Amino acid sequence: MSRASSFLCVLCIVLLGLQSLTHAAVVDCCYAYTKKPLSRKVVKGYMIQNSHEVCDIDAVVFSTMRFRVCANPREPWVNRLVAALKRKKIITQAATKKQQ
Repeated sequence: MSRASSFLCVLCIVLLGLQSLTHAAVVDCCYAYTKKPLSRKVVKGYMIQNSHEVCDIDAVVFSTMRFRVCANPREPWVNRLVAALKRKKIITQAATKKQQ
């Protein structure tokens, strides 16, 4: 392999590595869980964070009007809150369809 080819191979590997670092830096991961249960009244929605993707821990990320809160998906209060939010979403979608 010529010197120019070797240089291009190394350059491509470095650029691919930098791209993956840039992608990881954009993701906002949870690193710890809240110890305090949240009230259903303050939660506007949620999303699931999986440890087998970019982030290190599994988490349920609740959105409130002011901030995001990371919670342990194994906690009973977290599962109850997620279930309540799912029910509300189904009820809201059904009500919207009836109005149309």
